[in-house]
Amino acid sequence: MPNLSTPAIWCPGQTNEDVQEEIDLMMVRAKYTSAFLKGEIHADTFLDFLNEAGFNVFDLAESWGLGDDTTS
Repeated sequence: MPNLSTPAIWCPGQTNEDVQEEIDLMMVRAKYTSAFLKGEIHADTFLDFLNEAGFNVFDLAESWGLGDDTTS
């Protein structure tokens, strides 16, 4: 299994609490991604998680390069 990077977002002027919150969010994203890739959660659960985390899943799919030849 490849080692996947799930970045935390840091902006100048953030408080220690803000940085810790970003690290916590990074860890949750990494756990969900790992669970999805291992087949421990279904694709719809993973997509729901991403949507609830504020990501546009359609934009993500476009960024991932999924095309018409992709099967479910």
